[in-house]
Amino acid sequence: MKQLTRIAIISDIHGNIFGLKAFFEDIKNKKIDEIICLGDVVGYYPYPNEVIELVRDKCTITILGNHDAGVIGVEPEFNFNDYALEALNWTKKHISEENLNWLKTLKKRVQIVRDNKNLYLVHGSPYDVFDYIYVYDERDKEMILETIEFLKTDVLMVGHTHVPVKVEYNNGKLFLNPGSIGQPRNGHKGAYYAILDTETFTAEFYRLLYDFSELQEKVIEEGLPEILATRLDEGR
Repeated sequence: MKQLTRIAIISDIHGNIFGLKAFFEDIKNKKIDEIICLGDVVGYYPYPNEVIELVRDKCTITILGNHDAGVIGVEPEFNFNDYALEALNWTKKHISEENLNWLKTLKKRVQIVRDNKNLYLVHGSPYDVFDYIYVYDERDKEMILETIEFLKTDVLMVGHTHVPVKVEYNNGKLFLNPGSIGQPRNGHKGAYYAILDTETFTAEFYRLLYDFSELQEKVIEEGLPEILATRLDEGR
């Protein structure tokens, strides 16, 4: 059993190397013991190889996201909207064979133990990479708790929604979505991640403001949908 204390959790990088580099710069002095990625390493933005190579080198665990699955051909095209599909097709043309093969090794769900706590890691939900788990009200919280208890885990971590959220239950269970490194959708621009302290069993969110103007220029230069550039300004 691996004993660790502080785990940085990232998700939904989507080929945004600038957001990812901002994250790695930010954690330099935060005494991080492990980095976990909850998927969607690629898709949307035009730096798939650069992002994959950093994630491969720095993350101990990476989960398969729906865009990753789309690139390797195990998720049907009709599941993606037009601009997501256009970006996926661009990625397929530009990703290296080595990095494509690495994406094919990723699992949809992983369960691990840290400091005697069970952590269940997925991209969308425990049932499907395309499931969205939003937390709007108490009913949602109750349904999530039922899933956590069914899985016999202490923590359920997901990505996919691009919205950071944490639900702490009275029975010591935890639901956590770190938000998105590459394309936030909570109405506030930046790169988002979380740190889970498995010893104190607490989680904190972090928002990083960084310069993504070069990324926006690259999107236009590569002929990708303009909305992928402009939405970074709005964080939605």
